[in-house]
Amino acid sequence: MTVGPVTRTRRPPQRKGGGMITLLMLAAPVSLFVLPTALLMVVGLVPTVVAYIVDRDPEKTAPIAVGAINVCGVLPFLMDMWKHQHTVQKAMQLLGDPLTWLVMYASAALGWFFFYFIPPIVTNIELMRLEARITSLQNTRRDLAEEWGSDVALDDEALLSLRAKGDAKSV
Repeated sequence: MTVGPVTRTRRPPQRKGGGMITLLMLAAPVSLFVLPTALLMVVGLVPTVVAYIVDRDPEKTAPIAVGAINVCGVLPFLMDMWKHQHTVQKAMQLLGDPLTWLVMYASAALGWFFFYFIPPIVTNIELMRLEARITSLQNTRRDLAEEWGSDVALDDEALLSLRAKGDAKSV
């Protein structure tokens, strides 16, 4: 019995937005029980939602960067509300304070700053580290060539051409 080649069927691409829809479906009923918290979070996390909408990257790295720091900006006001009064009136009082808006949205701006400026900095540091490693390896190669002869320092193409010519004693 002869078995033919294995063919693989392609799966249709899966949509990545299912997690957000599930989160919203769970958050809606829960928000009725914790309405003051939900009010403050909905208003405070608007920059994170905007980052999710405008980010075209399939991995959605912008909302991760913006959202993590944006939550850090909203959290002190949530904790204040949880600690003293967990009422809609307290949530409205916090939302009426310009300092609350400044802290929440400035933290989101800091998240955007990190999103745009940290990756190039890390890339440049890694590039400098790799260039230093290349220089170190080239120095080691030169030292080996001085100690063992120039054939040690040949690259793969030069070795293959020597082998093709039949110069077996060098290879």
